[in-house]
Amino acid sequence: MFRKPGPIFPRRGHCWVTNHAQILARGCSDLQSGWSAMSCEGNCRDNAAKLCGHLIEATRFPSWEGDTAMNPILSLCIPAYNRPEELRQLLDNLAGETGNVTEIVISEDCSPRRDEIEAAVDAFGRSHPKVTLRYSSNAKTLGYDGNLRRLVELSHGDYCVFMGDDDLLQPGALKLIEEAVRHPNVGVVLRGWRAIDKTTSTVLHQHRYFSGDRFFAAGPETVAAFFRRSVFISGLTVRRDAALAAATSEYDGTLLYQLHLVGTLLMSMNGFYLSSEIALNRQGGEHFFGSSDVERSRFEPGKLTPAHSLHFIEGLFRIARGLAKTQRNEMLYQRILVEVSRSSLPLLAIQAKRLRKSEFAGYGRDLASMGLGRSTLFWAYYSGLLLAGPHVCEAAVRAYLRIFGRTPVFAGAEGRSVHLAG
Repeated sequence: MFRKPGPIFPRRGHCWVTNHAQILARGCSDLQSGWSAMSCEGNCRDNAAKLCGHLIEATRFPSWEGDTAMNPILSLCIPAYNRPEELRQLLDNLAGETGNVTEIVISEDCSPRRDEIEAAVDAFGRSHPKVTLRYSSNAKTLGYDGNLRRLVELSHGDYCVFMGDDDLLQPGALKLIEEAVRHPNVGVVLRGWRAIDKTTSTVLHQHRYFSGDRFFAAGPETVAAFFRRSVFISGLTVRRDAALAAATSEYDGTLLYQLHLVGTLLMSMNGFYLSSEIALNRQGGEHFFGSSDVERSRFEPGKLTPAHSLHFIEGLFRIARGLAKTQRNEMLYQRILVEVSRSSLPLLAIQAKRLRKSEFAGYGRDLASMGLGRSTLFWAYYSGLLLAGPHVCEAAVRAYLRIFGRTPVFAGAEGRSVHLAG
């Protein structure tokens, strides 16, 4: 009489949502079909089938569109590609953090290990039925930028909290983000984060950008302050309706779609900085950038060549120029350029470890010609890496962070200090 429930995954390119109501509705549907197939006389069969129909309608998962009372505050948005085990670990990490204010949204980008990812999400959904979970599998590989845009479309929260599928969230992080977005007209939440070794969990470096939690008023100075600090995505939070309004495919293939969102939103909305290390960036895994058609001419999976780095930085400046043009504010581009130039050590160091000195010298000149050479700090970093080497420079950076507890702020907006209740 009872049918065995089928898989909870739809056709490729579609989305499912699971919670207690859906599970009950599925059971009622099975009952209804079973009763309808019975050969018993009229009233018994018809009344049972009608009762099941009412139960299905009553337990149908409510539509959150246009129903503010049902909207979660936060949507945890995870772009998934080819990392089923890491995604499983992230979901387990998130399980204790979610509640009525949060949903988990996953967009799988048509990767070779798609079936394993679906199995991991299916297992998590079945073992955590109280967690609101949305899953979508793209019919074709959209790439990093397109998949972020897809996540914003799929989510129902007031805010989207992005998480890399191989990163982790710190305990209590969502509570802090929830408190931050309750401040007036917040469009973007920036946060501190920590990089750890994926295998040993050894702390590699910490990233705190300002002293304490801070509130930033909307405008070009805040855009410049947040722009380059939003490259790492895990824990970065944006207002969903504003992100939907800012949607564009113009920057697909840059791997930096979030910078477009951050810059656009902060011109008219406020920013908030959380000094706590909200996310853990697990380093040491393989990257898959270059797997989509729009990325293939610029990047190659698993590799990090000077050409890749130059394409990445060119994309960053292309977004900055586009933002300045859209906002009709040429000085905005200049502010971003100066900020990136003053903080260009990571952009140099990433290739200093891989190249011979003569090759690195050429790479540095290429960066300078892109506009980074306008700051004396760029040339100080370049000379230090060339003469003393990356290991000495990294030791100096670690010493600075131990003493001051955050990365240096050379100029620009620093926001207003605030105290969160948590």
